[in-house]
Amino acid sequence: MDIKALQLAARFALPPNSLGFCGRRSAPARFTECIKQNKYEGIKEELEKFIVFNPYLETIKKITKDEKFCYKNIEAYWLGNERLEMATKNDYFNLLINFSKQGVPEWLVKELKNKVPKVFLPFHLFQLLHVGVERAGGMIQNNLDSLNNCMARWGRVAKITNNKIEIDLWSIGKKAGRYSLIKMKEKCDWEPEITPEVKKGSLVAVHWKQVVKTLDLRERQNLKYWTEQTVKYAL
Repeated sequence: MDIKALQLAARFALPPNSLGFCGRRSAPARFTECIKQNKYEGIKEELEKFIVFNPYLETIKKITKDEKFCYKNIEAYWLGNERLEMATKNDYFNLLINFSKQGVPEWLVKELKNKVPKVFLPFHLFQLLHVGVERAGGMIQNNLDSLNNCMARWGRVAKITNNKIEIDLWSIGKKAGRYSLIKMKEKCDWEPEITPEVKKGSLVAVHWKQVVKTLDLRERQNLKYWTEQTVKYAL
């Protein structure tokens, strides 16, 4: 059991799940225990109920021929890594098959069959830019604010006040119909038991305005590179 891989998935899955957007109501407690106490019981089953995340993992699994919940596969989806280079347009159609199996509305699958991207990247931001924020579940308004909330953003901690952290976050902007990377100063929630190592100057990843992980240089470089590639090719 790759507990490190499940913890990475749990870190990014916890914020939207705790807000009621993805997965089951039983998941937040399990994800929290996984992160804090290295408990993995039921984690895979909870992640497999995510209407978008699971189809992407199934697609990446077929591309890499590796175990679905291995660290590199989960990292590819959330932070980006070299495995994204293996994906082809044929894999995009495999994703749509996996969407149908997961219960994504057929009208959306049909629409996406006619919206083939220039480059397919099985990466979280690809889902947001190419498909739309939560169009599969229909629980969130699909706009720029939601996109930035749902995006895996990164930045350095500028200030910490109790359980609030001020961060200069790399985010998505839109001008004249085109997306680009911009920097935004935001206050985010911080739970010390989830990321106890965070301090002023730490490089962190944020999901739904919650600090979910500290990043090393390689992770930051990957997230920046694949974010840029997705902004360039996803539409």
